[in-house]
Amino acid sequence: MIAPAHALTLLAAELEPGERVLFAARPDLWVTLRNKLVLWWIGVPWCIGIFGLYFAGRASTTIMVPFAMVGLALVLAPILLAIDSLYTLYAITDRRALILHDWLKQERVSCPFERMDDKLELLTAGGKGGHLYFASRFPPRLRDVDYTGKLAFRDLADVPAAAAALEKVRKEHPQGR
Repeated sequence: MIAPAHALTLLAAELEPGERVLFAARPDLWVTLRNKLVLWWIGVPWCIGIFGLYFAGRASTTIMVPFAMVGLALVLAPILLAIDSLYTLYAITDRRALILHDWLKQERVSCPFERMDDKLELLTAGGKGGHLYFASRFPPRLRDVDYTGKLAFRDLADVPAAAAALEKVRKEHPQGR
């Protein structure tokens, strides 16, 4: 979790007059890497196989280069996504939830309380880390929206704490609902 005062400085340009930051967090680096680890399980053997074939003289350069690029992309993708998570900020204000991305593809998503689902969905894998789904009917082309149109705070270290904070804010500030 980020201190609200620090989040206020990061969100100053996004906040409306009089809006207060009540909760802010960044995706957890280790949760992000854990969720994308499957790409390494595919990419590393892929690279070993294609480079092994090339150095054994069984594959030409014209075959090796495109296949090696695919393998290297699979290996580098989790690292790039983890770096991108360092430039992502999730915030809950007294009026809405905000998601800001400031690295690869800059993106801002704002979800007022009245657009949120009544029931929050927590997706965790063997601990407290995971995703907090809180709104539906968003375009799936957005980064934090899954294929069904559900918006989420992704790769949080403590999903139950974020869910409790969102529920508390929605109960204390019902003007948006």
